[in-house]
Amino acid sequence: MNRIWARRATFLVLITAAFVPPTVARAQPSDLRYQWEKGKQFAYELAITADTPTTVTTYKGIIRYTVDASDDKQSRLTYRGGTHETSKSKASSQPRGFGPFGPFGPGRPSFPNPFSRPTFAGKIQTTNRITLSARGGVLAMEGDSQLPYLLGNVSLLPFEVLPESGEQTWKVDSGISITQGGDEDRRGRFGPFNPFANNDPTSVQAASEITTYTIASKDPQKITIKKSYHLKTPKVGDKAAYDMQGDGTWTFNPQERVPEALDFKHTLVIDEDNTKVTVPITVVYRRLSDDEIAKIDSDAKAKQEEAARVAAEMKAQKEAPLTDDERQTTLAGLNSSDTTAILESLKILAGKAPKETDSEIADAIRPLLVNSNKKVAEEAHKALRVWSQEYKRKADLNAAYNKHSPVDSTGRVLKDDTKLYPGQIVQVRYSPSFWFPADVLEALDNGTVMVRLRGNFPSDKTLPRAQVQLAPEEVDQPNQPESIASDATKSRTWTDITGKHKIEATFLGIEDNKVKLHRTDGKELAVPLDRLSQADQEVAQKLQEVAASDNPFE
Repeated sequence: MNRIWARRATFLVLITAAFVPPTVARAQPSDLRYQWEKGKQFAYELAITADTPTTVTTYKGIIRYTVDASDDKQSRLTYRGGTHETSKSKASSQPRGFGPFGPFGPGRPSFPNPFSRPTFAGKIQTTNRITLSARGGVLAMEGDSQLPYLLGNVSLLPFEVLPESGEQTWKVDSGISITQGGDEDRRGRFGPFNPFANNDPTSVQAASEITTYTIASKDPQKITIKKSYHLKTPKVGDKAAYDMQGDGTWTFNPQERVPEALDFKHTLVIDEDNTKVTVPITVVYRRLSDDEIAKIDSDAKAKQEEAARVAAEMKAQKEAPLTDDERQTTLAGLNSSDTTAILESLKILAGKAPKETDSEIADAIRPLLVNSNKKVAEEAHKALRVWSQEYKRKADLNAAYNKHSPVDSTGRVLKDDTKLYPGQIVQVRYSPSFWFPADVLEALDNGTVMVRLRGNFPSDKTLPRAQVQLAPEEVDQPNQPESIASDATKSRTWTDITGKHKIEATFLGIEDNKVKLHRTDGKELAVPLDRLSQADQEVAQKLQEVAASDNPFE
């Protein structure tokens, strides 16, 4: 749910020239106005630092503006930019005697930080469209560029409110209500993601925001203005109270009518649970020259071109066929008994991108799929997906049938004489639109089929035969019951319950609810029955029944 700062009322309290020291020149109304030619561009280099008790966090970036339309009443701008966040922990400098939870003990973080969540759009590259009045009031805003620490939208940072006439000093006094929910006001200083609102959707917290400006100096190129700021929320019940004060210098170019720079220092005090935490914050930006903007654009273009060149080279290298020497070396590695050489060859092959199947390479990789070394088997799977299009297609299909995700309909409907067996992989439609992989549990006499959906969250369902279809022929199926007796002494592929791990082994028997298997490398192992796939559990039990029935002494 969005958290919104909504402005209740905004008004200007103007202090007349009678109170201005005579040594300071009076500004003319036309000097302090926003108005530009269509197409004008300007940009700023921005740096923000927040010094919390536990970390020093910085936000740096370039923010840019293009004028879409402008007259003496209002201007429409497109903003592009954002900041990059970096944080440095102060853990190493923590005073001795403080525990791992800071000076306030376990369960009481030293800094109540609602500002670290990733939803602040000002921490990423984004675009806003802004409509400003000639005096800097925000008339409309599309998009969001919210910054943490109550700093508002980064896209609005350069634009201060200008005086109504020729005042030397002017004040902006805003009543603010802190609420949660809705999108009724995205134009204010804070917009969505208000860090003040708590989890109570009906909570409202009042606050005040006062900004005072005083012209310090003025010349044809630059007007220097002293700015002070104070945002305060009263302490109400168990809610946190915030007090943010700051002052600094803002400069304005009267000829180009654009902000030039800001050097500002805030102090944010958070009062919660009888503890006050102070966070010094600095905000500095400066306008970039046309040459600097051109260099940024040139560097960005060069970087993009270099990335494209490197990507093209890597693509060409991956698609380049193996040379005769590379082929011989790789095949020798695959056929060696040296695990390191095998893995190195598989890694090289997996990094290629041949356009067609290479039967010689594929045939050399295939035996490694059931290698007793798990890493070798995994890398062989990756490499064979690259060098055999048929294997890739089948591997992708089997992977799709190991998940609880929709699969394409096969159209292989169950006929009246179609027999199903426990553990058989099928596809079922239990919702109107999609087919899902499932294991057969039992085909019932009443014409329905009990199935278990495949994937990480299996569930059992009983469905009409019309809602069950055979899986593609390429899907690896467990041995059918009628073939189990003849295959009892043959090696087969066994799969665990996750579907991720497979071995080639011969069934030896079930003892103490464990399946004893003889691997192709000669080793024997005992696997808990319930750790095997549902299909292989059925096969093991059938093989055990066959073994018992063939024993005349039992």
